[in-house]
Amino acid sequence: MHPSQTPATLTVHIPLRDGVTLAADVFTPDPAEPRPLVLEITPYNRGPQGLSFRNEVRFWMTHGYAMVIADCRGKGDSGGTFVFMANEGRDTHDAIEWLAAQPFCNGRVAMRGSSYTGTNPWYAARERPPHLMAMSPSASAAGGNQDITWRGGIFSFEHSLLWGSRTREGPPLVAGPEVDWHALLTHRPVMTIDEVVTGQVLPVYRDMASHRLRDLHLAALEFSDADYARSDVPSLAFSGWQDGCLGGTVKHFQSMRRVSPARDRQHLVVGPWNHHGAPDGGHACETEQPINPLGDLHLPPHGFFVAREVVRAFFDHHLKGEGRFELPQARLYLTGADRWINSTDFPPAFAQSRRLYLHSGGRAQGLGGDGRLSFDAPGTEPSDVIVHDPMHPVTSHLPDADGVPQTVREWPRDLAPMIDRPDVLVYLSEPLREPLAVLGVASIVLHVATDARDADFFCRLEDVGPDGRGMRLGMHSSARLRLVGRGGIDRDLPVVPGAPMEIRLELGALGHVFRPGHRLRLSVCCSSFPETFPNPGTGEPVTTSTASPRVARQTVFHDATRASFLELPVIDLEATPGIAEPDWPGIAG
Repeated sequence: MHPSQTPATLTVHIPLRDGVTLAADVFTPDPAEPRPLVLEITPYNRGPQGLSFRNEVRFWMTHGYAMVIADCRGKGDSGGTFVFMANEGRDTHDAIEWLAAQPFCNGRVAMRGSSYTGTNPWYAARERPPHLMAMSPSASAAGGNQDITWRGGIFSFEHSLLWGSRTREGPPLVAGPEVDWHALLTHRPVMTIDEVVTGQVLPVYRDMASHRLRDLHLAALEFSDADYARSDVPSLAFSGWQDGCLGGTVKHFQSMRRVSPARDRQHLVVGPWNHHGAPDGGHACETEQPINPLGDLHLPPHGFFVAREVVRAFFDHHLKGEGRFELPQARLYLTGADRWINSTDFPPAFAQSRRLYLHSGGRAQGLGGDGRLSFDAPGTEPSDVIVHDPMHPVTSHLPDADGVPQTVREWPRDLAPMIDRPDVLVYLSEPLREPLAVLGVASIVLHVATDARDADFFCRLEDVGPDGRGMRLGMHSSARLRLVGRGGIDRDLPVVPGAPMEIRLELGALGHVFRPGHRLRLSVCCSSFPETFPNPGTGEPVTTSTASPRVARQTVFHDATRASFLELPVIDLEATPGIAEPDWPGIAG
């Protein structure tokens, strides 16, 4: 029998403080024998077909644990109404405390999860349940809206629609075959596209589309320094350079390291993985085999390991008092060099900022343009112009080997088919003469102007090999920023047509070595559909606007007084000890 088919020992209904109950499956060799317990609470169905850690059930029972997988509020067989992340802290607190008092638990509880279920432990930890002893919260969202639904002030249209469809009657939408994305470009407002696609109102989609600026609902989902300061739970988190939740995972680690009383018991592992492989050390949950190659990124065997064994050693130490858990605070994989780096923090203190400046003769459009990246600051140079037509946006889908469009959010693909068009600016460096090792958080500073009332900007970074093929780097598919959102999420800042402004786009965390002979390629555009819905340029909120979109001219400046540049955290590769095949706690040999 496959581990995911292991029958539950018993099903329980966990009472919550408001009278709602959560349905949960308990897996244990003996319900009368108290054991430490591993808990996951999921919106993805606790049953055999759900997206959960059911494939670990036998593993945890074999090593002396009970495991409980519960449907969260409003999902599966649980009661109540589901509201995206709104109830997870209180509900999980109550579930932990109830489970800790049951005959099959010895009062010591750990949490394991990834993505939504990897964010739940953070909400639980800020509620301080007395019996939560440790957690492994991987690929976690940061909380609020700034890393998933409204990063850079731009609505994550595709993700929100697909995720929101999980609450509809019938199966959730599948990206690609079920949705004719380009047919939706003419629909206004974006808020009601759910009815066009599914014939139903999707409350989760509309909730995501409604909270762009900070309000009481959004503030309740965010984590403050005060939350981290009262969270004293040891954590071991996994993420990947191609994981869309890398930013949230890093934020939790950084915040706990800064203010938590458990700062020295926080551990972060970032490997060369995507969102699906991150919690399993780069393995696919379904097949338990390494995901290799990952798009265009081919990885050696030591880029993978069995993460559950490391988690077991971590839980054994904190729940059973067995052994020592010897893992540095941060262990980070450098793609391009194919080795691991140890650090006490992320970004590492030994990284130094270095700038590559944008240059051109005013014709940087497409792959055949004259855009260049250089370590030399610009002098007197003409600007570049993007003519942005919202009805003909740059796509965020690329065909795979079989010609089927695939999202590029989580795959290190060559973006040439996407960016070789006149409304994309491309800046290419000369071949490197020596390695350029990047480890930390990268950003792009642009000086821009628009003749519209608002505009979106997207930047993508690639490593281009000697054969001319590119490989995308960076969190999600792009750095992005909406101009009216350049001041944050408390209030919009007006855009004066034609007035230059400086903006900073966060590319996110990187761990990569550009090898000698390779080039850096930075592309700049003003749309990424259907990942996001094109900005109509009217200045109205994108999700509620009913106005017709307009063609806009966006200008990118790069001269002596308005330099635009890529800012990279660079390390000295020769002075930084690397480990080709590190020892992992819990893994023999």
